[in-house]
Amino acid sequence: MSKLKVYKTIFAILLITTIVVAVLVITKYIRIYNNEKRLDAAITNIYKETNNNEISEIDEEIEGNKVIGIIKIPKIELEYPVLETTSTETLKLSITKFWGNRLNEIGNVTLAGHNNLNGTMFGKIKKLEVGDIIEITDIQNVTLKYEIYKTYVIDPNDISYILPEEENTREVTLITCTNGIKNRLIIKAREINV
Repeated sequence: MSKLKVYKTIFAILLITTIVVAVLVITKYIRIYNNEKRLDAAITNIYKETNNNEISEIDEEIEGNKVIGIIKIPKIELEYPVLETTSTETLKLSITKFWGNRLNEIGNVTLAGHNNLNGTMFGKIKKLEVGDIIEITDIQNVTLKYEIYKTYVIDPNDISYILPEEENTREVTLITCTNGIKNRLIIKAREINV
């Protein structure tokens, strides 16, 4: 084979690989965009129903998964429905309840979400600092504010973060992957009286 044929073959392989990668990336971002639109519609529907006093509790599902509340973090413009269970599929859809009692009950509730590179889900929580506020609306449409008191990174096998640090308090813990899923970023917050 001549050098020209080798170069043409290598070029063709690189071109095909580039096209395939581009299609995969575009498909992923279209899926994320469509999911974000669906979640925004669910949030809008929840607010519409609860503000019009049509219902006093959140009664919403996303792809058959029960919504048990809403998480809102004003500093990073995050607002997502919280799904009742954590699985590979539900984590693709929204923020999920990973561990603990119901939202806004005494004890610690842990919420999990993907650390998406485009900033969706928990993709921006690394910007949060001690003193920032997390708002949790529960299924009864009650909103409580929590102040972040600790952020840290742990090994994925460490599950100590699921325990409350103080008895008889309301705590929320956010968990996401970091460093290419090698570690977990933990954000801990405690209820504040406003």
